Amino acid sequence: MSEPDSTPAPRSADEPAGEARPAAEQAGPRGEEGRPGDAPAERPAAEPPAAAPTAEPPAPPAQSQAQPPVQQGVPVPQHERPPLQRNILAAQQPQTPAQYQQQAQYYQQMAAQQRQPPVLLPNPRWHRPHLHAPQPAVVLAFAVALFAAWSAFPGDGVGLGMALTGIALVAVPLATSGRDLLPRLPGAVLVAALWSVAAIRDAGWVVALCTLAAFALTPLALSPQRRIGGTAITVLMGWLEGIAESFRWAKGGRPSKDERNPGTIRMLWTAGVTVCLLLVFGGLFAAADQAFADLVGRLLPDLSPAEVILRLFLAAILVPIVLTWTYMAVARPVWDSDEEREHRVVSRFELAIPMGALNLLFAAFIAVQARVYFGGEDYVMDTAGLTFAEYARRGFWQLSVVAVLALAVIAIAAWLAPKRAKGDRWTVRILLGLLALMSMTVVASATFRMYTYTETFGLTRLRVWIFTVEFWLAVLFALVLVGCWGLRATWLPRAVLASGALTLLGLAAVNPDALIARFNIEHDGEVDLDLEYLAELSADAAPALSGLSDEDRECVMDYQEYAPEDPGEPEDPRDLMAWNWGFQRAQDLAADIGEPSAGCAVQLDAYRTDDEYYYDDSSEDPDDAVAGAPVGEPGTFWHWDTCAMYDLDAVTELFGTAANGDRGVVSDDPSQYAESLDPALGLGDRVLHCGYYGPGTRYLMIDAYEWGTADQAVAGSEAMRAADESEGVYQVSDIAAVDAEATAGYIATLEGQTYQYTEVVDRLVITVTLSDTATDLSARPVCDDLAAQTSQFYYELG
Repeated sequence: MSEPDSTPAPRSADEPAGEARPAAEQAGPRGEEGRPGDAPAERPAAEPPAAAPTAEPPAPPAQSQAQPPVQQGVPVPQHERPPLQRNILAAQQPQTPAQYQQQAQYYQQMAAQQRQPPVLLPNPRWHRPHLHAPQPAVVLAFAVALFAAWSAFPGDGVGLGMALTGIALVAVPLATSGRDLLPRLPGAVLVAALWSVAAIRDAGWVVALCTLAAFALTPLALSPQRRIGGTAITVLMGWLEGIAESFRWAKGGRPSKDERNPGTIRMLWTAGVTVCLLLVFGGLFAAADQAFADLVGRLLPDLSPAEVILRLFLAAILVPIVLTWTYMAVARPVWDSDEEREHRVVSRFELAIPMGALNLLFAAFIAVQARVYFGGEDYVMDTAGLTFAEYARRGFWQLSVVAVLALAVIAIAAWLAPKRAKGDRWTVRILLGLLALMSMTVVASATFRMYTYTETFGLTRLRVWIFTVEFWLAVLFALVLVGCWGLRATWLPRAVLASGALTLLGLAAVNPDALIARFNIEHDGEVDLDLEYLAELSADAAPALSGLSDEDRECVMDYQEYAPEDPGEPEDPRDLMAWNWGFQRAQDLAADIGEPSAGCAVQLDAYRTDDEYYYDDSSEDPDDAVAGAPVGEPGTFWHWDTCAMYDLDAVTELFGTAANGDRGVVSDDPSQYAESLDPALGLGDRVLHCGYYGPGTRYLMIDAYEWGTADQAVAGSEAMRAADESEGVYQVSDIAAVDAEATAGYIATLEGQTYQYTEVVDRLVITVTLSDTATDLSARPVCDDLAAQTSQFYYELG
């Protein structure tokens, strides 16, 4: 606080110049302790008021430090004056023009301060004004972005370029930070291993999973977080908020322009001269030597102008990412709060009742499962009326959802659980530990169900991925068990992510495509071996194809990208940045395969959808048609696309479940084809076969055989009937006994197993076969409806 102004207060016009005022009036009003600005103290009632010879206005109080400074002679605005000072303007002398101007400037300054926009403060999580980027680090960041744009996604597929890009995205930021490398080294090695999968495996789905996981975990490896909140924010790209600060950091490290540190223009000039020299001399060397030209051709991708623009645009996107990750490794931003926030905690009773009930429910289910597994397939057939494979398939997805929900329940309960008293802690340990242990049993049950289903129907990529997820869930429950004992597991978020990364690396290590091929080949007698599905696997499966016969092996490998166009001659190598070990090994194995047989072309071409594999049926001479060759263009009756047009609602109602079952009508189903027939078979000129697999042993097959004339079709039907009767297995009856409108045909049944409905319509012999379903009169309307649909398609599509 400032002292009262010692300047005498203004006097009235009739006051003598030499007359002194009382000290109390000169000092201004005071309180009890004489503080400036306080209200004047009340005088005792007995003391008479002092008479003043003349009325004199009180002197204005001195200004305090809290009031805005004003120049001498300029009055303070009315609303900013103390209460005792607001009505004394009339006692002041008139202001001069200079004083009015100073007052106007003061008000203008005050108004300008009020109009100033709010200042955006830097993000304290990222703002490091004392840090400046080393120039080599900025250059390396731009170089990595350009390299990634040109090499990570070459035209032939991802491979070595993606792996090198990922390793650089980890190594460059860590090398720039230069400190605290040892604590971050395990995470960096794990992430670099995920990036490296692209150079080892050729399976696109495996590489995609590992690459996406590596991209999400790289920022966390550069700036580890301790708690689940900071870990989740980092993985979910919370680092995007640091892009602006990373550019300020990079700009702050730009050297000044002098003789030793040239400016940006001179640096660009130097880079341009370097590129020109390399282009000129490199072109001459390539023209002089073919081996050097081949090397340059593999290093430099063949890009069109449009692709160059797209890759430059990709580089512009990658530059902020690389620069932010580099600055992130240096600044080490932290999203974790310093102190743990208080949250609501439930009582022991509120936790024990729901968790205890849930544990009892899990225990009851596990007891039932034990009886099912010990009882085997006979027990399932007696109780549920299903095969063991059907039983396993129906419950797998529900059990998987149960396992995931159990993890969420354990996490929420552990967060809300009381932990202060010893009894509370033991209650939490027992209830959550039992739930985690029984959840692991549920995961084991789901895995066993999927394995049983796989033994019946074979192994696919989806089922391999399901096994992988189930294994990871089991690992998570094991980690939860360890965390439940300590009741405080700050390491758990990092352990969860590390276990997920290790699980993906394990998936890549087992080579899933080769595992699929090996399993299906070894179980050929138990499952239907689908050669076309094997042909769709990646080059990683090539070593496992050696278990096939020579004919089937040549057939499958001939349709692969790595197979040579001319047998016996090596295939041209991929671009260097698209190289991977799996593709290279497959090329070496395929170099010695022979010419596939003609039967192989028929077997696989029937499922091709690209135009180059369609059979040309434009020949007017039917004798020119090749027996066993696919017939018909898309949109005609004699094409497997017709199989997708059937209305199967009646069959679904009869089966009690989806008629198309596990696979349905898809191009990789071996029971969908159309082909010409050898006349020696006695089945007509050509056939359309549509097979639909239901659950277990249930299936539906529709066959349409075309003959030259209607009489030939009737004769062919009689020959088929005679063949079925000669087997002595089927009960054969004339179709006219159940369908008066049918012109010719028959019905062959095998009690409780098969119902075969054969009808002649013009030149077609239509056969509908139902397996593992009703074999009484309830199946006839279903078969009659499918036969009617077949004849309708035949007349409409031609």
